[in-house]
Amino acid sequence: MLTALMAFLLLAIVGYSTTPAQYVSEAILALDVRKLQALPTESVVSPLPQESPVLRTELDIISSRMMAGKVLTRLDGLGFDADGRINPADQHLSANINIPESLSPLSEQMDEDRNRSRIDKLLSNVSVMNDGRSYTIYISYKADSPQYSAAVANAFGESYLDYQIDLQTSATRRVSEWLGGKLINLRATLEQSERAAADFREKSGLVKANGMTLQSQQIAALNAELANLRAKLAGAEARLSTAIDASNNKSGVALSEILGSPAIQQLRAEQSRVERSLQEISQSGASQSVQLPQLNSQLASLKSQIAGEVQQVIDSLRNEINVTHRQQGAVEANLKEMQDGMSAANQALVHADQLDREASANRAIYESYLTRYKQTIEQDGIATAEARMISRAVPARSKASPHFSTWLAIGAIGGVFSGFCLSLILDLKDKSIRSVKALESAARTPIIGRIPRLSSGEQKNVAHIVGEGRYRFARAIADLQAHLLLSSPQKIARAIAVTSAGTQEGKTLVVAGLARSLAATGVRTIIIDANFRAPMVAQEFGDQFGPYLEDVIRGRKTLEAAIQHDLFSSIDFVATQACSVPAEFLLGHQQFAKLINTLKQQYDIVLIDTPAVCLSADAIRVASLADTTLLVARCDKANTDDIISAVKMLTSEGRKLSGIVINSDQSVRDISQTDQLPPANAIAKRFVKEIASYARSRSSVVKA
Repeated sequence: MLTALMAFLLLAIVGYSTTPAQYVSEAILALDVRKLQALPTESVVSPLPQESPVLRTELDIISSRMMAGKVLTRLDGLGFDADGRINPADQHLSANINIPESLSPLSEQMDEDRNRSRIDKLLSNVSVMNDGRSYTIYISYKADSPQYSAAVANAFGESYLDYQIDLQTSATRRVSEWLGGKLINLRATLEQSERAAADFREKSGLVKANGMTLQSQQIAALNAELANLRAKLAGAEARLSTAIDASNNKSGVALSEILGSPAIQQLRAEQSRVERSLQEISQSGASQSVQLPQLNSQLASLKSQIAGEVQQVIDSLRNEINVTHRQQGAVEANLKEMQDGMSAANQALVHADQLDREASANRAIYESYLTRYKQTIEQDGIATAEARMISRAVPARSKASPHFSTWLAIGAIGGVFSGFCLSLILDLKDKSIRSVKALESAARTPIIGRIPRLSSGEQKNVAHIVGEGRYRFARAIADLQAHLLLSSPQKIARAIAVTSAGTQEGKTLVVAGLARSLAATGVRTIIIDANFRAPMVAQEFGDQFGPYLEDVIRGRKTLEAAIQHDLFSSIDFVATQACSVPAEFLLGHQQFAKLINTLKQQYDIVLIDTPAVCLSADAIRVASLADTTLLVARCDKANTDDIISAVKMLTSEGRKLSGIVINSDQSVRDISQTDQLPPANAIAKRFVKEIASYARSRSSVVKA
């Protein structure tokens, strides 16, 4: 992690020193919540809704390639070149250059590519933002020149305002042109529909007056006339009945026609005069008057004349009733004829009304389009932008980037993150032993020894270190020795095979240290180097050039001749050298098993240095001949999965595995010179006495 951090910090410093200075200028726009309304009419383009998605859309429009193209055109008009420098002389010169026609397509392609790259550069350096709490738009641009950054930011704002005005103007003109063309068609349609309605009414005779057709007016008049005739007939019949009743009852004075008749009035006046005369004669008592018969005769004549006049009135009423009946019949016949013809006229009237409605609808549409067309024409030329620039960009006085602190922060973050990732990857790939408890739980085998890592100076003086109890290595070896001697008091392991899951994990170091510790306590110990692939015992104790284990197994040398003695301790060992014969043939030979049994009778402990389990089955063969096996695992080299696999192989078929010995374990603490020996060493020394007594009891066997 530290290496990655330093590397990224160095890269950050290099990046800061090589990055050119950048200047940022900012122009500020504000969307208008209130819109200028010059005329009381609805505009062609509706105002922008004051909503967050709409504002987000406007930000996207400002940062679009279309807007960048408009900005590029504006910058070219201001005299800025592709690199943001003002160079009007070159621009004027390039405008006057005549390009041959054969090269014009190539030049156009080059110009298009150049404009595309300039647009990409504009969009990569522009920033359009909104704080989310207002309708304010912030347009900032980053460039190498403060003047160019201010010009581009202002160009984006002005181009956006011009875009809004152009949008409204072009929309208004498009709508007015469309409405103008539409009005021509609507006018023709309206004239055609009105002409069709008028022609149909004229052909069908459905001429209207006061909102009603002539036929309807005639039927209404006939109905009114029929009602009058019926009323007149009823009145005449009533008067006739009254007149008949009056004639029968001799009281004709009740009828207005009789009372109003001049002849009857004269006759009744004369009748009244005659009756007064008769009454006067009667009152005078002149019953035998000569005038009496004459007056009676006159009275009878007058009554007869009055009765005749009344009968004439009654006959007149009867005639009037007959005439009225004939008139009523004629009107009813005419009305029925008109009603019969009304059914056909109704169908024509329905079609005529439909034509009228169609013409009315066409007129309404035409009038609405005409009104909108006039309103649109009036709106042309008064379009205003829905935003305004409230702050123009000015050239920056100080650079915006690079910042040394920012680069350092980026380098630090990148270094820490990269270091963490690399460490995590290495940690995931690392299968070495990181937790003794985890290894013990996974392998289901106890950890019986933890050998500390030796320094380069300590590795040269291992023989001296084993005898000094103040060293970590000596203490760890003593603990391992005590564990082996006390693990099974009933049956001491005489032959101990030492192997490992992989190569170069320190088997020979553990074997040599354990042998020296046992020899120092008086235990007769011999080491057999059964590792024909990479023998190390001879190098550890000083080889005296044979004979070797191979010679003994093949019968070329005796076992006593192959046993060598350490010059600095009482340790015996049988060395081995690399041979051309496969190790399987030698270790599987019957003579090797007899050799192990013989040495178990002669020595208290037989330590066998075997090959790694991963190389072949040599370690398994040796483990089957030994009383127990130690599996050595180096912390920084051993693979946990390999250790578990080796444990399974060693413990199969009843082989005994005492445990795992951790080599190069840095977690073992050092012991000062004043530290006392651990309890395990004291137990080991007491157990050595028991071993010595056991050895003396077996001395006769050993000599034999």
